[in-house]
Amino acid sequence: MKKKIVFLICVFFLTTSAMAATCKGGAIITANNGTTFCKSDNKMNWWSAFTWCESQGRTLAELSKMCPGVSQAAANEEGDCPNLQGTDDGQWKYAWSSLDSNTNGYGAIIVDLSSGAIVISNRNNYGFAFCE
Repeated sequence: MKKKIVFLICVFFLTTSAMAATCKGGAIITANNGTTFCKSDNKMNWWSAFTWCESQGRTLAELSKMCPGVSQAAANEEGDCPNLQGTDDGQWKYAWSSLDSNTNGYGAIIVDLSSGAIVISNRNNYGFAFCE
């Protein structure tokens, strides 16, 4: 009986681990409120970032999760997103959100991880995939 229980526990943990979201080819970023995200190591356009997050078993982060309590208005001012301000690692500092900027499908919201500014950017520009 003990062997069956141990076997079932091992199968459960192996299955759970295989199903869990990963961050391969990226790094875990911890926001100032303790929420964690997966940030890609490479810069990419918005569509590639969306696909990259899916390949990790994740989704492109919603602005409301990246910057809790902040409206979707992109003021492009330092400190717009205090939750992510200062979480850059000295590399390129922009991280894509899943939010469309209502510019006929060409724009999306990107967050400056250094200054915390929220910016509207063309989806063909480059930023890091930022997944939840």
